[in-house]
Amino acid sequence: MNSIAKQLLIMQSQQYDHDEFFHKEITRLNIHQRLNHMALHFAKYSGKICDCILNTQDESVLKKNIIDSFIISTTCSNILNIRISDKLSFSNSPIPESLLDLGHDIASQLGIDTEDSLWLIKAYPIVVGELAKACESVDHLESYQYREAITDCVIRICSLMLVAASDLNLDLATEVSNRLTGVKEKSIFFDRYMLSRT
Repeated sequence: MNSIAKQLLIMQSQQYDHDEFFHKEITRLNIHQRLNHMALHFAKYSGKICDCILNTQDESVLKKNIIDSFIISTTCSNILNIRISDKLSFSNSPIPESLLDLGHDIASQLGIDTEDSLWLIKAYPIVVGELAKACESVDHLESYQYREAITDCVIRICSLMLVAASDLNLDLATEVSNRLTGVKEKSIFFDRYMLSRT
């Protein structure tokens, strides 16, 4: 397992611990309900990212929603019991050494032109719509490969956020950790959680 794969797996493990301790109201739902909830998160972030890029040009809000989108893609990967690194395509050589390098590598592989200021909003809402379709198909018991479609959408969203973070020079490992700490600190059980980690 290369260093990027290890880092992504560590981030998934940290996300799992966070969700289990601080989001019991969601982790106690069944898998379908949890994925539907995450699809709503993606829809919310997609709308906010579109607003940032098209209207407000507020880079701090844009970065926050990219980080949150990556976090939810990590949570979804955990729900689906998949390793993110197993689903990403790494270029043959050299293997990226950091998440920033990985984002640049993915952009190159997918032919994403980050010089186009609208690239993210041309891609993200489409994938979110496909995810919504897959989640909806379960309710209708349609003849539809919903697990495969959901997995594909989650990894595509994760990939888009890795590219976006690289484009904005965001250190995702640090930014995700800071974001999760901020959520933890709002809990009345934060002190108890911190004691359990020592």
